[in-house]
Order: sequence, then C-alpha cells, then structure tokens
Amino acid sequence: MKAPIIETTSYRIRPFKDSDAELWQVWDVDPEVQAHMPEPMNVPQTLEEQLEYIKECEAEEDGYYWSIETKDGITIGTVALTDINQHHRIAELGVVVGDKAYWGKGVATEVVAAVVQYAFSDLGLERISAETEAGNVGVQKVLSAAGFEQDGLFKAARVKNGKRIDVLHFGAVKM
Repeated sequence: MKAPIIETTSYRIRPFKDSDAELWQVWDVDPEVQAHMPEPMNVPQTLEEQLEYIKECEAEEDGYYWSIETKDGITIGTVALTDINQHHRIAELGVVVGDKAYWGKGVATEVVAAVVQYAFSDLGLERISAETEAGNVGVQKVLSAAGFEQDGLFKAARVKNGKRIDVLHFGAVKM
C-alpha cells in the first residue's frame, strides 16, 4: 500500500523514494546498523534490486513502508507497519535509524509514537506488536516510551554470531 505522509515535530515520515535505495545500499551492509536485525548480515544488493524492493513494498497489500526524513530533507532511516490484519485489527512494527549521526537523539522514539498514533487513530488498529533482541536496550526503551509493554520472551529464538540469543516481544494496545 502506498503510505501517507506523517509529520512529527522534527521529522517527516514519508513513502519510499527511489533515491532511498542508495542509502539502503550503505545501511544494509553496515555491521553496526545491522547488529540487531533478525536476518544474518545482508549481502550487497544492486541498485536495481533495491528499486525492485521499493516497488514490492508499494504493491504489498498488508503493510505501510516509510522513510524517516529530517525537516531539512535528509533521509535517516525507515519505519514500517507490516502484516496488517484488518479482521483482528493488528500489525507489526519495525524501525531502523540507519544514519548513525542520529543515533541516541530520540528519532525512533518520536517516529514510533507517531506511527502508533496513526495506526490506532487512522487505521483503526487495536494492537501493534514489535520484537527485539534481548541485547537491544535502545529499542526496548523506544517501545516502552511509545506505550508498548513486554508481553513475551522467546528463549534462544535466534542465532547471532554463532550463538543462540533471546528475543523479547512487545505489544501496544489501543486504550
């Protein structure tokens, strides 16, 4: 689905643009950016492959995909609502701040709060789920600040650097 633009105090959450693909080529292979992603380390993709991914996201019928942009027009990350189920009124949330110059500056906190608000008020969703690796304290804080509560622990759920690690599950419920 084509995502709408969401404005926050400091950021514009907008649909993907073709120019985003060049940034993803950097972020997708940066070990620090990918440190807590669920997949193994990404292999470099061609610009054509990245552009095809943008088309796939726009065509997907159960998700919204956005880039996070500063008010100055600098693209610094991505956020998504995926696996939207209108019957159950649920979705999953994911966020990545790819530009490390913006880490620790409240970007994810502001963006996640805005996307959750949009999901509850505009989409009529009633529950949003997110998960993170147990070692990703930053995302745990972001989710807590946005009203998520930890509602699950998946012991040894992933393999990271050859070792089994725990995954924490969080949920936010519309009040």
